[in-house]
Amino acid sequence: MTPDTEVAIIGAGLSGLALAQSLRTEGRNVVLLEARDRPGGRVLSQDGYDLGPAWIWPHNRRMLALADRLGLQLFAQHSDGKLVFEDAHGSVRRDLDFATMGGALRVVGGLSMVTDALARDLGDILHLGRLVQQVIEEPGGVTVTGQEFTLRAERVVVALPPRLTVGLGLSVPDVPTWMAGHAKLVAVFDSPFWRNQGLNGDAISHRGPLAEIHDASPMDATEGAMFGFAMPGAARDPEFRSRAMDQLARLFGPEAATPRHVFIKDWSTDPATSVQADQTPPAAHPRYRAIRPTQKVIFAGTETALVEGGFLEGALEAAETAREQLLKDYASF
Repeated sequence: MTPDTEVAIIGAGLSGLALAQSLRTEGRNVVLLEARDRPGGRVLSQDGYDLGPAWIWPHNRRMLALADRLGLQLFAQHSDGKLVFEDAHGSVRRDLDFATMGGALRVVGGLSMVTDALARDLGDILHLGRLVQQVIEEPGGVTVTGQEFTLRAERVVVALPPRLTVGLGLSVPDVPTWMAGHAKLVAVFDSPFWRNQGLNGDAISHRGPLAEIHDASPMDATEGAMFGFAMPGAARDPEFRSRAMDQLARLFGPEAATPRHVFIKDWSTDPATSVQADQTPPAAHPRYRAIRPTQKVIFAGTETALVEGGFLEGALEAAETAREQLLKDYASF
């Protein structure tokens, strides 16, 4: 077969975008295919608020370097004040000196600032709305097919959660997708009023429907915001939004019941993120490992990163590892 490109990357999440940019900078012929109508994968921001991952940590050297290279501004997660705790019976405490995400960093404008910047740099090598349906290794390369398109590449990098590749013709282990069964709610207010109450915006609840809540206000605090992770399956309840507003009022007072905006993203119902097996989240963080189903196909999603698997840093770690493997492959041609 005659290849159309050197490398076809499937999935324009953080890993796929970072790998595509790295290879393109090195002069490689690359095509990046994304099933969604937007880049970013599980990185998603709306009006500057993160509906996917939100934090970069001081030890995330790759993420920090990338944000710096892109000229993005970081700021510290708000952590001054008390944490709110709600037990399973609805009893509430507001006197705990603890900040669950103290020390974390956020991106001004949301984490989509990172993925959008990477996507803009790629220009016309990024193809949205291209759902890959089959990947077949053949003599001379790999054929990638989808609805109304066929692409032939020397090498293919699959920058997706392994569970999403069932049916593509690849033999891969069943690997849980981190946070795929969760939903996230963001409530936006005129101000971060809880700070005036001596609260830091953190809450842990054993009652729900939100299990964990954090301050999501912008750096300048010109408005206030809180986000919560929903208990598994809770967001599929038609009453989820109203129950979540009731919960915010229980925890933070009546002002929390009437946000100006509410954004909800249920990742468990997103077919580009989650499968049926993800409806039951893993009991602990999985141990991830490298996956290479064929000689010419490499996996590079965050769920293949050995050290930071499942996290943003893991996406860049996996992209870095895939690039190194591709360079070895090319050296052996």
